[in-house]
Amino acid sequence: MTFLKKYGFHFMAIAVISEWVLPLVLAAFIPGYLQFTNLISDFGEVGTPTHMAFKVWEVANGLFFLLSAPTFYAYFKNTSKKLSSWFTTMLVIFSLTDCIFTGLFDRAATSNTQNITGMIHNYSSGIGDTALLISMFILLKLYRMQGKKTVATLLMGAFIISLGIQFLFVYPRIMPDSQFKIPYRGLWQRLNLWLLYMPFLLISVKEIFKKQHS
Repeated sequence: MTFLKKYGFHFMAIAVISEWVLPLVLAAFIPGYLQFTNLISDFGEVGTPTHMAFKVWEVANGLFFLLSAPTFYAYFKNTSKKLSSWFTTMLVIFSLTDCIFTGLFDRAATSNTQNITGMIHNYSSGIGDTALLISMFILLKLYRMQGKKTVATLLMGAFIISLGIQFLFVYPRIMPDSQFKIPYRGLWQRLNLWLLYMPFLLISVKEIFKKQHS
């Protein structure tokens, strides 16, 4: 546990940067892949040349997120043990569902195909996104309790923007027959992940530099 608390911020920084780099690297192996329209999970579709690489990469990232959880609990527990526990729980849920489970279970081959692994993949991704969004809301509450109102206000703004982006992303799934079409699902997915991951990365980098210069 001491090892995890010592290097947890490093694990988080690696996980976030790896998640950002993943679509940029794997896109080179799929001709015609478009970052603004294709989803990140398309890399894991059965039959693609990136199928196995995506699975291994996502499971590895999930483990890095999971290993960072004890450090974040220790970092915030003096502010509020209850909120720190909830924050860590959301981080663990995200690690398991949106990373490890989506890596282990293949997505359904087409939108009209549904099987048990496809259901696990799709529901896990949704649960993970929700957990990450909740974690940001808890994070702003923690900073507000610490008296860091400016940081809390910025996080509230990011949270509201993320809700809007999340709506743009999920709308085609919840309203597939609507005449109002919202394109660029890949763009909304990436923007949302950048926004939600950023606080985790900033905290981690800040603490890593702080320890190196203390």
